[in-house]
Amino acid sequence: MTPTDAPLHVLLIEDDAVLGGALAQRLRLEGFRVEHAVNAAQALAALRQARPDFVLSDIRLPDGSGEDLYRRALPHLGDTPIVFATAFAEVGQAVRLMRAGADDYLTKPFDVERLVQRIRELVPARREPGAAPQGFGLSPATARLAADLERLAGRDVPVLLRGETGVGKEVAARVLHERSARAAEPFVAVNCAAVPRELMESQFFGHERGAFTGATGAHAGWFEEAGAGTLFLDEIGELDPRLQAALLRVLQDGVFRRLGGRQDLRFRGRLVAATNADLGARIAAREFREDLFYRLAVVELWVPPLRERPAEVLALAQGFAQQAAQRQGLAAPALAAEAQAALLAHDWPGNVRELRNRVERALALAEGDTLGSADLFPERALDEPAGAPATLASAREQAELAQIERALELSGGRLAEAAQRLGVSRTTLWKRRKKLLGEGARQSG
Repeated sequence: MTPTDAPLHVLLIEDDAVLGGALAQRLRLEGFRVEHAVNAAQALAALRQARPDFVLSDIRLPDGSGEDLYRRALPHLGDTPIVFATAFAEVGQAVRLMRAGADDYLTKPFDVERLVQRIRELVPARREPGAAPQGFGLSPATARLAADLERLAGRDVPVLLRGETGVGKEVAARVLHERSARAAEPFVAVNCAAVPRELMESQFFGHERGAFTGATGAHAGWFEEAGAGTLFLDEIGELDPRLQAALLRVLQDGVFRRLGGRQDLRFRGRLVAATNADLGARIAAREFREDLFYRLAVVELWVPPLRERPAEVLALAQGFAQQAAQRQGLAAPALAAEAQAALLAHDWPGNVRELRNRVERALALAEGDTLGSADLFPERALDEPAGAPATLASAREQAELAQIERALELSGGRLAEAAQRLGVSRTTLWKRRKKLLGEGARQSG
């Protein structure tokens, strides 16, 4: 099944088991793939794992309000529409959410036919896999990583990529693939955490017709699909223990067999794995095989978080904006000065994935041809106190001071190293920091 003919993925967030179950069943009958979360924690876990095509959420949940959920979900939404269901007494909160960037709200009890219509109206065009974003390798940390990937491209050994969620481990794996002699062969990316346990063996190894109930035809698994290319296994720490043993056998012997098959097949590709988990701790807890770890981590590389790569933020944002505009048939937008300052001042807990999601959502909802700070961070409207907004000059100064302080923190307080990180002289950095600190003291006085 290709990405364009797959059923639309709807994330339903509803704590009422009866109402949620009935609504999920009805949406499935309409042809949607429905994931049902009963609280905000479950919903956020689902969003971190895979971005859905549409989100419908109750505005009141056992572990938080709609506003709380929206603030925490926004880094993971991208241009995915989110609609809130609310009782009449909570319409005020729903209106605030729409001002902050939510797409719509429905007042309970609502007509399911109307909901289905809104889903089909709001869901954007299907996304095709994009090229590696601009900006990779601009900071010292990723420049070193890019050099390591270049060297490893010609050495056919397994590589384990480590790093926080959303830092771009798949981008690094694609760079490794594209620089290698396997570049013309397939690149098959698999999220091990998202594969249903009961389908794992069939998805990895394939099956023959009649291998199990429902196997009406033969199916090639991911090892076959990769051919002589690259098989990228993301979230390898979440792999089921039974599959860990099977994967170890493939790495040791180089062969596998389809379910129900009688003939061994040879794995001709290269395996690259990635994780954000502490595999050492999982090995100690007997949740991950130590022998598999050593097979996977012949070479281990660290992908740094975006907060340690400030030189890449604006280039990445512009690249994501150009890609999203091309997909949506729009002109590439400009980034306003205050938007650039806000991007540089943000700490990026969701890393590159959060940046991409914010840019895509901003482009989908922006009214003009320039993206402003409010387009990229609409949830801040929920926190704004009454009164006049900050001036553009003060916003720039605050963002600049935040970047200076962050560079000093990363450099252990060493001014020369911080200046090198920021691309300025030591004297310029010292004078600029002194001036900005003085401005801040006068404004607060």
